[in-house]
Amino acid sequence: MKFGENEILEREKRLFSSEHRFVNRMRLDALCFQLFLTLGIVAVLAVCLAGAFRGIVNSAPKVGEKQIMTSSRTTVLYDKDGNELQRLDGSGIRQDYVKLDQISVAARNAFIAADDTDYYKHHGVDIRSFFYAFYPDSASAQYAGSRRTLTQTLIRNQIFVNGNNGSAMERIVQKIQEQYLALELEAEAGKDKILEYYMNTLYFGGNRIGIGAAAEYYFDKKPQDLTVSEAAVLAALAQDPALYDPVDEQKANINKRTEILSVMLSMETISEDEYEDALGDNVYMTLQTAIQKKNGTTEAKDYYVSAVISQVISDLKERGGYSATQAYHAVYQGGMKIYTCLDGEIQKICEQEVEKQLRHEKGKRKRQISLVLIDQSNGKVKALIGGRSGEEPQAGGNRAIDYTRNPGMMLTPLSVWTPALDTAGMTLGTVQDDVACSYTENGTTKTTKDEKEYQGLVTTRESILKSLQSTAIQTMENFGIQTGYDYLKKFGISSLIEKQEDVEGKVIGDLSLSMAVGDMVNGVTNLDLTAAYAALANEGKSVSPIFYTKLVDRTGNILFKNEQKQSQILRKSTAWLMTNVLREYVENGEGKAADLKIEKLAAAGYGGSSAGNKDQWFEGYTPFYTAGIWSGYDDEKRIATGISCEALWKRIMTQVHEVKKIEKGSFKISEDIVACNICTKCGGLAVENLCDKALGGNAMRREYFLNGTQPVQNCDCHVRYRVCQKSGRLATEKCPEKQVEERVYLIKEETGKTKDSPYVLSSKLKNSKCSLHK
Repeated sequence: MKFGENEILEREKRLFSSEHRFVNRMRLDALCFQLFLTLGIVAVLAVCLAGAFRGIVNSAPKVGEKQIMTSSRTTVLYDKDGNELQRLDGSGIRQDYVKLDQISVAARNAFIAADDTDYYKHHGVDIRSFFYAFYPDSASAQYAGSRRTLTQTLIRNQIFVNGNNGSAMERIVQKIQEQYLALELEAEAGKDKILEYYMNTLYFGGNRIGIGAAAEYYFDKKPQDLTVSEAAVLAALAQDPALYDPVDEQKANINKRTEILSVMLSMETISEDEYEDALGDNVYMTLQTAIQKKNGTTEAKDYYVSAVISQVISDLKERGGYSATQAYHAVYQGGMKIYTCLDGEIQKICEQEVEKQLRHEKGKRKRQISLVLIDQSNGKVKALIGGRSGEEPQAGGNRAIDYTRNPGMMLTPLSVWTPALDTAGMTLGTVQDDVACSYTENGTTKTTKDEKEYQGLVTTRESILKSLQSTAIQTMENFGIQTGYDYLKKFGISSLIEKQEDVEGKVIGDLSLSMAVGDMVNGVTNLDLTAAYAALANEGKSVSPIFYTKLVDRTGNILFKNEQKQSQILRKSTAWLMTNVLREYVENGEGKAADLKIEKLAAAGYGGSSAGNKDQWFEGYTPFYTAGIWSGYDDEKRIATGISCEALWKRIMTQVHEVKKIEKGSFKISEDIVACNICTKCGGLAVENLCDKALGGNAMRREYFLNGTQPVQNCDCHVRYRVCQKSGRLATEKCPEKQVEERVYLIKEETGKTKDSPYVLSSKLKNSKCSLHK
């Protein structure tokens, strides 16, 4: 743009006018003010942050040998009424302090490889993890946790006892203090002393703390004699004793051990030859046996308390972000108050009746019984028996919650018949043929075994009541193995294995037809099985057993409120139909010994034994409580003489309802349930004077259905013929009436010999005529 001379002079005049200079000066002053204000705010913030940082640092707890090695406060457990159950003061802990020079170099290097590969390179902290820790719900937080140094882990385990369940600000404060104390401890104690503290304070499961107790327990060795292979086993175990137990979770420990050995090789703390030797070393053969492993006692005085402790430690880790070592210290030395669900009246009844039953046992071998009693409406475990009275509860040895045993046909109502009714389109009146049935699994052919004689055509109800294997296998084949597996998951069976390799490399799993007859890889705990049957009692709503209601830390803060979270896992109608069958099992079937004989109080249940009669079970329920009983030997030998789990259940539940003043109660029938008379040989509507007159017995019964699934067609499997008794052929008009008999035969294509066989209409009879009377 071009300006003339006058325009240029005019613009110069405006630019250099006093008014324009005043405006520019005001702008400059405002800019300077904003700059100084910003600098002032920054300075104030810096002072505040510095003050806050110093305040955080000054409020940090002290750290030293005294604080790291001694911090015991008594934890108190209470029953449901607030009565004191037990005090835990850490007196049962096995901890043998070992100096670093008495720990093998291989063991030191294994733990460094497992927990902090840069241990001898840093000064106690990894600064990157500090910033990532500000984002607790992101992948960054996981990175921060994985980058916690060995020194920080020691401080977290021994100094900060409240896990990681505080607010975001509390986590930041703890992280700052944790890193400050790590720097301080490194400066005061040095690397070797910190490593010594660390290896002497780690939790190794059971009641064992420290490398000394772990080395002796698992390998019967002093820590200074641990090999590379053995050290890697213990380093893997210390990551989480519940996940990497070298006996109970051997496959997981093997994988973790291999990972640690690889890190040691990359760190050059072992040679290639040492690495290969360690991989080839069958170290698990030198471990103590699983039964010997149970011999580490806990501080719990009874099995209920041991179950409470187990659940609290698990919740502290999963819900509170505690490490395994932190959780153990918190329970046994953290001064907590644990409010349990234990009902003293019910527990006393259970203990007395179980001991009375066991007193009759003869011989050197000791029969064991476990029992779980749950209020299905809220999941609270009211009583629990984990073994004989007077036994000191063993670490991992609570037979009610830790031991998994083969359930046999006890599993079938859950894995087969419930999903069959709930989603597979079957009814209690669906008819199948109980005949010899073979199936192949992993290259092995198996054949079902149903009593001495196969039953022939049976309804779903009869299959359940008679625990028939053949129809269970046929049914699962029809609706799919995955469906049965998924239902067991819904029921809360936690011991299921979909697919894995055993220690020999063989692929094993529960995703197979064997699941239909309760043949499981690991078996099931009494707690899980009882909770599963409790879901039937609870109108199809899931039941997650809880042993405590509230957990309070030593300062009075409530850490957790343990409340039941229920979800509808079955249709109410399905739960009612299954319960109706199980009522018949108790009132008129094989479980008659469990019948409470209380006129207005309904009871349902199911009993059975595992293959080889190594385990005996009964799971039963009323509208108020569910109780499960297991009986067997720890060494899984065959049971020769019987303890009636049904009779024991009856005695216990009768007294429980009496003491709770419960005299009546029924299972509420679902509104969409209808009933009609059916023929039990074809599932159609029964025809009077036909089905009820059938050879072999009355084939008419009253059955219940979900509305819309009941039959609409009449029976088509029975036919009436007049038969001459003298000739055994169809009667003619010339046969004397006194020698003629009306018989109702079964129309069926036989595929094998069954109880039906004598009553099936043969083509020979159908086409015959009496020739004796002419």
